Amino acid sequence: MSAAKRVRNGLVKILQWLVIAMVILLVLDVVWGVFTRFVMGSQLAHQLLQGKVPDSWLGQASYTDELACVLLVWISMIGGALAFGEKMHLGVDFFVGLMHPTSRRTLAMIVQLLTIALAIVVFVIGGWSAAMSQMTQELPTMRWLSRGEVYLVLPLAGLFIILFATESLVEIYRKPPEAFDGSQEGGK
Repeated sequence: MSAAKRVRNGLVKILQWLVIAMVILLVLDVVWGVFTRFVMGSQLAHQLLQGKVPDSWLGQASYTDELACVLLVWISMIGGALAFGEKMHLGVDFFVGLMHPTSRRTLAMIVQLLTIALAIVVFVIGGWSAAMSQMTQELPTMRWLSRGEVYLVLPLAGLFIILFATESLVEIYRKPPEAFDGSQEGGK
């Protein structure tokens, strides 16, 4: 196995573990939010309904909804880039299968070039612009995190997509046209 493949596989493993950790944190956050809302919050509601002043204002932890949203954004972006890199994304290749192998190879290269261009314009440039414009915006319940820091996942995911698309482009270029049987992976 080449050094480039080992680095790529290491990067994929890191991204997989990052997504797994974020999903676990998301589940724990949602469970905590439900517990604090329905167990701790029910005591508060019961006391208020009886006309009593509660001893403490227990209720849902204020940050749980916002943390869940932030984690969902990060899971979606990093997970999407990872799915793209592992060729697990949705694709329709019926019409591609009807094409001549040379045309399939050319089309596969065009698709990767368009993906790179889209990732640069939308994710990297657009995402960076969105993140920088929101750096001073604090999140209401998590003041230690700015909205811009949440949006930094856009250019980060874009860089991963560019990396994976470039790798695919090189693989497609190196394969002979006869190797393209019409599947998205170019005959894998």
